Amino acid sequence: MSLRLRLTFAASLLLAVLLLLGVLLVSSVGKSELRQVDQQLKNSLPVARTLDQTASPTFPSLVTSPKTFTANRFSAFYIAVVKKGQRSVISTPLDAQSTSPQIPSAVTTQGHPIKIFTVGSVSGSLQWRAVLLAVPHSKTEVLVAVSLGQVDTTMSFLRLAILFAGLIVLAVVVATGFWIARLGLRPIAEVTEVADAITAGDRTRRVTRAQRKTEAGKLAQAFNLMLDEQLALEARLRQFIADASHELRTPVSVILGITELWRQGELRNGEERDEAIHRIGLSGNQMGKLVEELLLLARLDEGRPMDRAPVDLERLIHEVVADALTTDPLRTITVNITDPVVVLGDAYRLRQVVANLVSNALRYTPAEAVVEVRLSTDGDSALLDIDDSGPGMTKEQAGRAFDRFWQADASRSRSGAGLGLPIVRGIVVAHAGSVVLESDPGTGTHVRVIIPIGNEDPSGPDAVAVGSLEGW
Repeated sequence: MSLRLRLTFAASLLLAVLLLLGVLLVSSVGKSELRQVDQQLKNSLPVARTLDQTASPTFPSLVTSPKTFTANRFSAFYIAVVKKGQRSVISTPLDAQSTSPQIPSAVTTQGHPIKIFTVGSVSGSLQWRAVLLAVPHSKTEVLVAVSLGQVDTTMSFLRLAILFAGLIVLAVVVATGFWIARLGLRPIAEVTEVADAITAGDRTRRVTRAQRKTEAGKLAQAFNLMLDEQLALEARLRQFIADASHELRTPVSVILGITELWRQGELRNGEERDEAIHRIGLSGNQMGKLVEELLLLARLDEGRPMDRAPVDLERLIHEVVADALTTDPLRTITVNITDPVVVLGDAYRLRQVVANLVSNALRYTPAEAVVEVRLSTDGDSALLDIDDSGPGMTKEQAGRAFDRFWQADASRSRSGAGLGLPIVRGIVVAHAGSVVLESDPGTGTHVRVIIPIGNEDPSGPDAVAVGSLEGW
């Protein structure tokens, strides 16, 4: 059963219950009014029984002075003496409208239960509650009746009030149902339609008519965001596969080309074979390094815990700088350590962070540029700053600094695969830290790594902040 059908059923049930309550209310009020009229009749009967010619002298006085009788005792009652079908009217109520009640079909005799009947009028539509009393020792009866005109007026007004109230409730229910359908059900129905269209293969469909302030609108907005993120993830995955394939294409082509030359017998002398084997080794190392970096990123994405042990960052920095100067002794690298820091983390991975940042600073700056490495503390965090006086990068280039397989300048020698900074970010985040990168063309690049000291919780926000002056 759909949600719209359920709401319709609930609204119908509510209206049915209200209708039943209205009927019960009218019925109970009608019965209450009749009980009051019957009680008035019963209260008047002791006086009506005095109309006995033999037992009491009251009868002649009542007949000769009906006005006095009516004004004093029976102004709200119809009183008539009935003898052989003929009636002598003693009292007529003011609201009787010149009509009289019909004679009940049964007579109430003395000593028996009172029989009260609802009768019509001799002429007209007015109804009465009437009692026909037998007069002892006489062939006459006394007809006592009370007009139901006031009761009918009250019940008509009550029915009209309930009818108007029902119409108002019906209008409110219809308006509420329309409002719920417009703000609640329609976006959900559209989400369902979009989901069916996406299942059928149309990945471009989106929910467009939802209002963001409603729960259904927020659901639709979240649904659209989920679809957009899914498409973006698929696009990044396709780009990742394309970039990885591009990086692997060159070494694989080299290995396949040398293998084909050897199969054709082209590598005949020892020098050619040695050179071919050397090139195969270089290509294999390049492929192995790329695979290792991809596996590391995959493990970091999965959130696998790292080793947790005390790491002396001062010693680690000196070792990385010494290795860099050994590889490139003509470069200038300065080290400024304000506070010796020992953090709890993975020594091998933290060394990889420092090595990647220093290597990038040396690779993408001219030979005369100076690279500065600083270490300090700020509260419970260790601050590792690496500055260079190179050309820096634009804001657009810096916005992609941490993208995988991306390098700022396609014309540069692609000695790396463009995974250095993504690995740096993954390792730092795995240590509950963050990376801040700032750069500007002509002034150089500044990278700050923030790692909590003694933090045993490897989980942390993916906080890679890119400043207003960005780039790498």
